[in-house]
Amino acid sequence: MIFGMTFYQMLWYFLEYSFIGWVVEVVFHAVTMGKIINRGFLNGPVCPIYGTGMLGVLMISNLTSSALEKAGVTSRSVRQLCIFAGGSLFATIVELAGGWILDKLFHARWWDYSKRRFNLNGYICLEFSILWGLGILFVVEIVHPFLEVEPTHGIIAHTVGIVLLSVFYVVFAADVIVTVLTVRGFNQKLAEIDEISAAIHIGSDYITEKIGDRACKTTVKVEEGMLQAKLGCAELKDKVRSDKEDFETLTENRRRELIAKRNKLFDDLSGQFGIGRLLKAFPNAKHDKHAEVMKELVDKYIRGAL
Repeated sequence: MIFGMTFYQMLWYFLEYSFIGWVVEVVFHAVTMGKIINRGFLNGPVCPIYGTGMLGVLMISNLTSSALEKAGVTSRSVRQLCIFAGGSLFATIVELAGGWILDKLFHARWWDYSKRRFNLNGYICLEFSILWGLGILFVVEIVHPFLEVEPTHGIIAHTVGIVLLSVFYVVFAADVIVTVLTVRGFNQKLAEIDEISAAIHIGSDYITEKIGDRACKTTVKVEEGMLQAKLGCAELKDKVRSDKEDFETLTENRRRELIAKRNKLFDDLSGQFGIGRLLKAFPNAKHDKHAEVMKELVDKYIRGAL
């Protein structure tokens, strides 16, 4: 037994609560935004952060109940208060750790509470910590008794249960691998778009400034007199103006090629498996390395321009 549960039970609870968490996310988004969207990070109908969190909550609940029994405390209200407080704290820690890990692994912020009061770096906020506590209390007291797996109820035969678990976890593992590879490819394309955008936005004014500045500095060093230096700068600037016109003519085709390539990458991203869903599921997502490109992609995708 592990904190009052068998390993078999823990495997089932993780899947059950991952699915319930996904349902809650979808329903919450449908009610608040009027759209039914797969709100999970993975492609399948699961939110592993909920499964992980509820396993921890059940462990805390079992330990709390055991400790209260040993202390001779039989009040249900005290037990519920402990579950609410412990659940709020644990869920907040899980959300903080999960947000930070996703941020560091994929360089993207998939949820952000920065606009809510009493938040910590946008990963967590007091409002949702309280909601997590209330939700956990409801699940532990009302929902969990109906989901208890053998030996309590034994609705599914143990052998059949093991087969089902094997199938579910193989699919789950495949989903994790596909999602990780998808996000990695997504980051690579964002980096490529960012590089192309930088190349496109190198204006002729910037080049003129750099060429003219260097030319003047070289002239000042070479010429012996101040007047000669100024005249040299003027002559070179005239030449730069001419070169600028030639530059703009010569690079126009190249700029068009870059713009076409950039647009194609945007099209590829919008049509890539899993990316469109993630953009819909997390429209407020932010990227710490390619923030502008990410924002442009999300805005265009939401508006249906891609």
